[in-house]
Amino acid sequence: MRRRPSICDACARLRQQPDVGPAGRYTPFCEAFPDGIPAEIYTGGFDHRRPWPGDGGVRFAMRAGGERAFQAYRRGAAAWP
Repeated sequence: MRRRPSICDACARLRQQPDVGPAGRYTPFCEAFPDGIPAEIYTGGFDHRRPWPGDGGVRFAMRAGGERAFQAYRRGAAAWP
């Protein structure tokens, strides 16, 4: 199943660290969420230009070249329930 576009895809703060185990998956994290980005933001469509509990005031920052990903997020947010 494909995840909805995320504002994180366009964010300069997004990082990934490999999970331990054979699955080869990655855990998304950032300055605001060093232990992992909440699912409500990363897969749930929450607009992290607004405050989220525990983000320490660190919010979305457009990465260089992130405009297309941001537009996909905006289109996806409008299309998903």
